[in-house]
Amino acid sequence: MLNLDTFGLDPKSRQARIKRVAIAVASAWKAEAQEAGLKSTLNTYKKGVVIREIGENHAVIALAGELPNLLDQGIEPHDMRDYLLNTVRVGSSKIRKVKKGPRKDEKYRYISFRKTVSEIKKMGGASAYNTAKQLTSSFSGTEGKLIYGSRMPQGQSAHYISKGGVVSVSEALEGMVKLTGISTAQGALKKADNTYRTFRTVSYRRPEAWQHSGFQALNLAHKVNSNIDIIVQEAGL
Repeated sequence: MLNLDTFGLDPKSRQARIKRVAIAVASAWKAEAQEAGLKSTLNTYKKGVVIREIGENHAVIALAGELPNLLDQGIEPHDMRDYLLNTVRVGSSKIRKVKKGPRKDEKYRYISFRKTVSEIKKMGGASAYNTAKQLTSSFSGTEGKLIYGSRMPQGQSAHYISKGGVVSVSEALEGMVKLTGISTAQGALKKADNTYRTFRTVSYRRPEAWQHSGFQALNLAHKVNSNIDIIVQEAGL
């Protein structure tokens, strides 16, 4: 009778080897993503490759997160409003309905996008940032309602292209406001830490809005799964 402990094949050792295999496969998966030509979504995809479970004889390596899975599986061109006006995440803006007129009961919602100083400069250059700094601050009133100051005029930037390839109907910085944490008009005139935001309406009013062009599937999960034996061999495991 052989004592497998002598060969390092006890349950603890087997699990340690499986862990090394899982790490090698996850690393190879991330390397494939690195070579796939991803740009702004690369880090998001790589963070989605996770080792979920390690056992004596198995490991579960998965792709977590909505965007990583969309990238891997691909997506056909579609109207984003079909889900933006039907699903609301915790902490996001609520879905509203038009109260009167020919569009009564039609759904709509507002979505805000934070703009950092570097993004403003990237989208509109130094001149856009100079304009942004001169905006009259918006602030929260006593009842929590936002009291708007001045807004970013047109002609300060090109149209925005999202990570998923969606081209905005409006210019990237059009209508942007400068927000301050001060809750009074007098306080808004004082020096304070400012943030910048644009607000966009999601509705069916403009047919050309919120159209996603889709993207081709990466299929990296299938590729890695098909090459596990080679990955393990090259890793010396």
